[in-house]
Amino acid sequence: MEIPRICYSVREAAAALGISEWLMREECRQNKIFSIKVGGRTLVPLWALEQRAGKAQHPEDEPEEGEPGLH
Repeated sequence: MEIPRICYSVREAAAALGISEWLMREECRQNKIFSIKVGGRTLVPLWALEQRAGKAQHPEDEPEEGEPGLH
């Protein structure tokens, strides 16, 4: 059984979006994309990559059931 990944390294996240690793690090530093520091590593959650790509909203921004919103 394969466990789905929920976070990616800066290098992997940059490759997934088709941007340079340098630009991804800049976006993380400038809080243009959500990232977390774990030890010496910077990780980017899958939902943040999807949001950056314009495909999804932050899970906390999702409307409650019955509320109008994009689905």
